[in-house]
This record gives sequence, C-alpha cells and structure tokens, in this order.
Amino acid sequence: MNKTNELALQTRPLPLEWAPADSTIAARAVLLCYHDGRFICQTIFTQPLARHINWIAGLKQDADVYFREITAIGLNLFHVRIVGNEDDVWAMCGEPGFFNVLRAIDGTLTEDTRSRWYLDIAGGKAQWDAIVDVQRRAFYLANDVNLRQTRTRIGNIIVVGDRLLGLTDQRKLAIGKLTPDVFEGEKTTILDAEAMESVNKLGKIDLLAQVPNSDSVFLVTVHHRVYQFDLWGTMASFEELPESVKQINSVEFNRARSVLATSEGLFEVDIQEMPNMVRATGLPRQIVHTELLDGFRMARYIEDPFVLGEHPATAIIAKTTGERVCVC
Repeated sequence: MNKTNELALQTRPLPLEWAPADSTIAARAVLLCYHDGRFICQTIFTQPLARHINWIAGLKQDADVYFREITAIGLNLFHVRIVGNEDDVWAMCGEPGFFNVLRAIDGTLTEDTRSRWYLDIAGGKAQWDAIVDVQRRAFYLANDVNLRQTRTRIGNIIVVGDRLLGLTDQRKLAIGKLTPDVFEGEKTTILDAEAMESVNKLGKIDLLAQVPNSDSVFLVTVHHRVYQFDLWGTMASFEELPESVKQINSVEFNRARSVLATSEGLFEVDIQEMPNMVRATGLPRQIVHTELLDGFRMARYIEDPFVLGEHPATAIIAKTTGERVCVC
C-alpha cells in the first residue's frame, strides 16, 4: 500500500416504503442519516483500488441525525446508535419511516451479520442509544440511568444478552437489565443501573466493545490493554498493544482478525473465536503507511466483493481523529 487514491460518493434519498433493492443499497452504504424529514444514504461510487489508501470525499456534513450502528438484539428488537441534537433524535425516532428503515435493514441481517454500521461526522453532537421494538413501533432512549439513586448519563452503550452496559462521564462502567417495561413508561422513565466495581478498579475506561456472538462476555480497553470480562465481573483474559499506544478507540472483528483504531494508528491481531470469548493467536502488528500516521477514532472491516471488486474481499474503513475517512 504505497499509493493513494480518492473515492467519490453518491447520495440517495430513501423512500418511506422500501423495496428490496433499497435495503441492499442501505446495507452497503457507508453513511446513513436523517435530514429535513428524509432518510438519506451515501454509497461508494466506484470500487476502491486494491493496495492503495483510498480517501473518501464528499461525506454529507449537515445532516440532523447520523446512524452509527443498527444491531439486532432480539425478535423485532434493535439497539440503534445515533448522533445528533436531542430534539432531532426524538423527532426522527417518532417518524414512521424510522421503523421502516429498521425493518429493511433487518432483512439484510444473518447469523453471521447481526449489525450494520455507518460513519458519523457530526463533530461535537451528542451520541444516543435507542432500544427499539419495531413490532410495537416503540423506542426507548437508554442514555439516562438511575445510578446510586442519581440520574446519570451514560454513553458508549453496548447490549450483552439482556444487560445494558455504558460508561459514565467519569469513564466508569454501569450495568442494568433490559426488560419490556422500558417501553411502558413515559419519556422520563429511566433504567436502574449499578456500578461494576471489579471492572472500574482498572481505572478510567476508554471503550466498551462486543465479543462476537457472545451473550455474556464483553471487552474493556484501558490505555493500551484490552480486557475480556463476563457479566458477573470476572476477568477472562487480557491482551496488550505497545506501551506507546495511549488509548484504544475501537475494536472490531471478522472471523480471523481484529482491527483496533488507536491514538497511535491502526493495529491488527490474528484471533480465534471460541465459545463466549476471543483468543489472540499472534502478536499485534501495526498497519504502517505514511498516510496513516495519525490517531484514529474507528476502524471496521468491509467484506463485500461487490463493494471492493475482488474476492476474497477484505478491506478496512477507518476514520481519523480529524474526521478524514479512508479505505485500505
């Protein structure tokens, strides 16, 4: 990878009633957003050049709400990560088209693909987490919890089994149990949560992340280390990157590797998926390129031959701390 290239995007407004072709387009989109009452997606116009750093140009900058991830967590039940101002988030989640979006994305999910992720470039706007029951056309914003009898905002939320986990502003872990009752109350209903002290004793937590296909284990990152814990607070294992890494900002998996976006660039680790855990099978290696000597906020795998133009298809899409996005 010693050359660079620029990728253009095409922008498509999406209909309120989606056809199967619209679902396929949205599943392959790199950006999905809501603006002026319409749902819009952006897709890569031409295939990335293999063995190049492909910088993406033309990402929509002015949307009201950006989707970050749509994850199936139960029958007709979704965890939707979104970014935007609170009033815009409430307005979008109340739209009939919002539930049509989730139904359409649900049709593209499989046992191996339980979520769809998208870029957000919303700058300083707040992140929100909606738990959505599509069948009942109901949603619950889960970011306010009752922690130690105090209303507390949490972020970086993940759902593991029937537990909701998130980080407070002090970067401490809180955990609560999801029940159908969250859809029965008013707008002010909040979930009861408690601190997980066995994890919090590690210090300030940088990130919570999912373990593939696990309903009882999750990842925690602190500085240059990645820990695996179960829902009862027992540590299963930990791995570490070089000490020069000050913070790990995202950890994502395919079946053979993990990619980590860090303050010191991008790293990959060979892994083996095991029942309720992931085991590293090699040492972490940095993806070294003069164009990638930057801090990164996120990195995800793309494994779609249609998008990449090659088979087998594996590429990484990553966003720098400066909001530049590349496919490599």
